[in-house]
Amino acid sequence: MPVPSRRRPPSLAILAAAILTASAWAYATSLDGVLALDDVRGIVRNSSIRSLTTALSPPTATTVSGRPVANLSLAINYALAPVDAREVFEPAGPSSPPGAGDLFVRNIRGYRLGNLVIHLGAALALFGVVRRTLLVSRVRACFTDAAPWVAGAVALIWAVHPLTTAAVTYLVQRVESLMSLFYLLTLYGAIRAWDAAEARPRLWTAVAVVSCACGMATKEVMVSAPLAVALWGYLFGRRDDAGWRVEAGLAATWVILAVLVYGERRGPSLDLASETIWRYLITQSAVIVHYLQLAFVPRPLAFLYDWPLAASLADVIAPAVFVAALLGATVALVVRRHPAAFPAACVFLVLAPSSSVLPIATEVAAEHRMYLPLAAVVAAVVVVAFLLGRRVTARDAGAAPATSRARTLAAVTGAVVLATVLALGLETRARNDVYDSEERLWADNVAARPNDPRPRTAYGSALARRGRLADAEVQLQAAVALAPDDPVALVRLGSVLASQNKVDAAIPHLEHTLRVRPEDVDAHRYLGEIYAMRRQDALAVVHYERVHAAYPDDPMMAARLASILADSRDTSVRNGPRALQIAERAAALTGRREPRVLEILSVAKAATGRLADAEATVREAIPLAQARGDRALVGALEYRASAYAQAAQQGFGPRR
Repeated sequence: MPVPSRRRPPSLAILAAAILTASAWAYATSLDGVLALDDVRGIVRNSSIRSLTTALSPPTATTVSGRPVANLSLAINYALAPVDAREVFEPAGPSSPPGAGDLFVRNIRGYRLGNLVIHLGAALALFGVVRRTLLVSRVRACFTDAAPWVAGAVALIWAVHPLTTAAVTYLVQRVESLMSLFYLLTLYGAIRAWDAAEARPRLWTAVAVVSCACGMATKEVMVSAPLAVALWGYLFGRRDDAGWRVEAGLAATWVILAVLVYGERRGPSLDLASETIWRYLITQSAVIVHYLQLAFVPRPLAFLYDWPLAASLADVIAPAVFVAALLGATVALVVRRHPAAFPAACVFLVLAPSSSVLPIATEVAAEHRMYLPLAAVVAAVVVVAFLLGRRVTARDAGAAPATSRARTLAAVTGAVVLATVLALGLETRARNDVYDSEERLWADNVAARPNDPRPRTAYGSALARRGRLADAEVQLQAAVALAPDDPVALVRLGSVLASQNKVDAAIPHLEHTLRVRPEDVDAHRYLGEIYAMRRQDALAVVHYERVHAAYPDDPMMAARLASILADSRDTSVRNGPRALQIAERAAALTGRREPRVLEILSVAKAATGRLADAEATVREAIPLAQARGDRALVGALEYRASAYAQAAQQGFGPRR
């Protein structure tokens, strides 16, 4: 992609402004999207971000586990959010109170603007890294004063590429974009420190080391940053008196990563001692080829992948050979100290941790992993296009005057870059629109990956939450057909069937869930409700007890269990003292402000012969029900109070 020669380099401020403007335009449609998937545990349920003092201790089993700097950035967003909106993480629904939608937007925009600012910073850092790399003595002659233009084209195209949306618009994947920003700043600081013309090498060494340390505390992929910097110095040269300081400082930051990885408990990773790791590794060859395809043709993109592990090398022989050839060519280029080795090696260096030594069983493929490697791919393509264009121009040097050739070349180059940025930017804007609602996000995912069961399960769950039970059933039936032993799909299907009064169809799916995963709390909950509704109290208590053991502080579940224990027709189930104990605990958990819980407490008291206390408890509940405008409940409570009073006078306890 050639650019015309100029006597003076273009204004860096103008190029930076163009990069920022294009990026902001491409992501202007990303500011109001919903939270999904890991956003819930990483942000909504993440109590550590509620205070800056606890932000450096992120919770376990979340995307931010072992990543305190990323968690701190979320805590800053929480602190800056409007006080009246900072706990509103769901968009307005049909039953939401007036103004709920505005509160959600006011809260969530801070997080999304934070992600966008990180992305803009990464684009500028990429611009700086590429420009300074093209100006080093080994390659300067090939670019002369075109280096800023080439670097600007790289940063522009990368910043608006749709493949970056997975790390920018998916909020919790800030861990990827923030790590990438620190990765690029580490490179930039090292390059500046190694520049013979740089008057402040120690300052830039500090920038590189601090950035690397922050990156290590943001995401484990940063482990390769010291290696990338060392490779840059090997390929392009470095300042002798500053080289050891930079490399030693960066290597020291591995200690930070080692401590964090040792204490990290983020989620299910593969057992490195099993054969599964081999299957994961060979599967990554097909995944990498898919990533590269999306770099050139970013369709269809998918929010969530449920990529199956290859059974053997034969299943992925073609992509494995292709990736092996790319890796071999990269090693050969490194040995020859060819400059092209750097972007090629960076792709492998950045993808290597999640593709091999730090695999995640539930995330074999994820587009956000391609965020930083995409920059290397774009840089390689733009530089090669520039060099080829310059060679063609030089070959036709006699065809037209130099000034005319330069003007024509400038016009063609500008048109190509502008068209590319416009086309990619429009795709990115459209991609961001997909995040407008859960239904749209998962519907798009299912369309892109129709044979992946997890997106179908998520889509069915989203439809169920919107009350579209019949449509939800269709998606969940398809998910179960694709993954017959998936406990999540089974329990969601069972719950949707039960909600449509298809109880006989729901029970087999819920029981199958418990055969696959006996501790599944949701399956026990739904089966308990079904058996309670059928007055099969013994079975209902079995399942309710399992839920109560898992969530002893859930007052409504405790109340349901107490209700059956206090008033079951089955004498083998009825247990008044235990019902009273559980009901008292439920009432305390609700601050004695939940009228239905107080009603059940009254039943438990009556079951133990405490009729006067039962009447007093019911009368305590009546004004609470009146305040809520629940006339039916008020009537039931008044009737119950009268029955207790009458029973006490007659000397026996009432049956509900």
